[in-house]
Amino acid sequence: MAAALAARPAPVRLRRPAGSVVRPVRNSQGRANSQEQFEPGERPDLRIIETIRVKKFSKVTSVLIGIAAVLTLIVVFQTVIAEQQLRLDKVTTDVRLARFHYDELRQNRAELRAPDHLREQAMMLGMSQGLSAQFEEIPADVVASVIAATGDMDKEILNPPMLEDLVSKTMKSVMP
Repeated sequence: MAAALAARPAPVRLRRPAGSVVRPVRNSQGRANSQEQFEPGERPDLRIIETIRVKKFSKVTSVLIGIAAVLTLIVVFQTVIAEQQLRLDKVTTDVRLARFHYDELRQNRAELRAPDHLREQAMMLGMSQGLSAQFEEIPADVVASVIAATGDMDKEILNPPMLEDLVSKTMKSVMP
């Protein structure tokens, strides 16, 4: 049958002039190519042929597009990871610099509060070390004028505990 199909000439389409009458074409046996070919009781041999689907993409193209999409997603994911790593590095660097600055400030504070440094600064300001410690009693009228000038004060500030009270509280917390 393949040989018969190969030997068969290709159909030629001729264009009709406009306004011409359509007449049935007779084939080589002298019959018309229409329903008249077959006798009334005879049916032609008909078969169902699968419709030809026109695919937009071949399977290879679909696979290549899928691979390209997966690779693109991988690249985007890696880019997001790299951005997050850069942010994390920046935060880590900022934290390290803040800790270094905090340590420097603590060192400066310790140096400024050192007794030797305080003594040197006091000498530069003309101060000298006292030879003895003397405590003076403040008269009651001075205390009253200070209280009147400062207004209403807390009871704890107004009546501070005496030295003996402080010593006894400290000793109670130390003894079991």
